[in-house]
Amino acid sequence: MFGAESIAQQPTKTVAQLADEIDRKLAILQKNAAPEAASEIASSISEQLSEFAQQSIMIFGEHRRQVDEKLKELRKSLDDLKSNSSDNPTADVVATEAQRTWAAVKAHYPKEALNILPPLWSCSMHQDLMEPAPGNCPICGMPLEPIYVTQPQLTQTPIIRAELVTKAPLEVGKKADLRIRLLFNQDGRPVRLDDLEETHTRKIHLLISDLSETDYHHEHPEPVGDGEYAFSFTPMRPDTYRIWADLKPSLTHVQQYSVADIPSATPRQGALALEEPENRHSEINGYKFDLTFAKVPIHEKETVPAKLRVTGPSGEPSHDLEVVMGAFGHFVGFCDDFSTVLHIHPVGSAIEQPEARGGPELPFYFRSNKPGTVRFFAQVKIRGKEMFPRFVIKVQPLQHLPSL
Repeated sequence: MFGAESIAQQPTKTVAQLADEIDRKLAILQKNAAPEAASEIASSISEQLSEFAQQSIMIFGEHRRQVDEKLKELRKSLDDLKSNSSDNPTADVVATEAQRTWAAVKAHYPKEALNILPPLWSCSMHQDLMEPAPGNCPICGMPLEPIYVTQPQLTQTPIIRAELVTKAPLEVGKKADLRIRLLFNQDGRPVRLDDLEETHTRKIHLLISDLSETDYHHEHPEPVGDGEYAFSFTPMRPDTYRIWADLKPSLTHVQQYSVADIPSATPRQGALALEEPENRHSEINGYKFDLTFAKVPIHEKETVPAKLRVTGPSGEPSHDLEVVMGAFGHFVGFCDDFSTVLHIHPVGSAIEQPEARGGPELPFYFRSNKPGTVRFFAQVKIRGKEMFPRFVIKVQPLQHLPSL
């Protein structure tokens, strides 16, 4: 995550961490804390209860209703404690009652949800990677982030769904002004920017492709309403287009894709991508883009070092790559199922100086967890113009030797 906002933002705590802090603060209140300190502690607990309730996605149904009632009682006790903090006998009674109510709240939680275990460390872009210690992702180089295994929201199932709001079907060559609506699956609540964590300078990345996986766009929508975000792009194909909204909910700290389709005015003219030969070379406006891999062939579930090399129109190596979302380039691949997306970033730290320039090579790590054809796009910016060179990569199935 990059940018001043993400640096200043405090990491979201788990249910277990919040419960532990509330336990300790309530224990201090029962030890006859000084009036001013008691009032301050009670206010702090009240704030943490809101975060605790928001994080408690493992509690639902009748348990959720009872937890909400008990939390309401607990907040009232804390308000009483603040107003009676100078009256020690009354404060003692209220603090004891608050402890009792808090114990009733925790009784609704599975034991493992309230136990703090040492975190595993994972890459938000490669969720199947789990490491026992901090460091950098061996695939894309991004810093690993702690994943607390007591949280049952560690799942591949998206917790946010996407819906498209459109006035008319897409038309080739005509700019389309669209809105995407983001909602939590559990309760239909609109997803606001505060519900999302920043990745590569943005909180929402829209990866957009047509059925043939030929026309790719990367857009960043802007909020225009409660849970609604506006964006535009110009389709160059007569196909239905699909959007993968790349999000990182604060509730889970896990990157997810919410998918929605945009209808076309000429849907019958569109078709899924045809079989095509491997191609590791592309050319745009005289610039040549070449992919190289440390080993070939590439097999599924293998992490392979790779490079993108950029050559200028005159044949000289290009050192003019500009900063795009904190890096000198980005990569997105679409598998031939028109469902699976690979989102890859160059190896290296975030680039914070907008005037910095890079090239001619961008190193990265390629990995696909399934065999087949990957239509692979680079995104670079040269002299103010963004370019999206397209490649075709073949990923082979793993070969299993027969047992002897």
